[in-house]
Amino acid sequence: MSNRELSLANAIAHGEILGYHIFFHCENCGNSLFEVKHYKEKKGERNQDIIIEREYYLKCTHCGSEECDRLMTIIPSWSAPNINRDTMEKWEDSE
Repeated sequence: MSNRELSLANAIAHGEILGYHIFFHCENCGNSLFEVKHYKEKKGERNQDIIIEREYYLKCTHCGSEECDRLMTIIPSWSAPNINRDTMEKWEDSE
């Protein structure tokens, strides 16, 4: 077992919350500030899993490059039991 694994196990045992900040970075210059040109979101339920798909159309404030970043989040059926999945629309795959 590595020192990193032991450190993680120790942090979890002492109740620390672990996670990462996620940022977009410009593919051209590495800048992390953007103008949001357009935003699109789609949510739905498939086999009791919740699927959230988001698309961000961005323009870098430093170099002016434009890009599209797409994220998909899947909340499994066994997670987040307080969400009423029966009221959500059925997920339909995009063609």
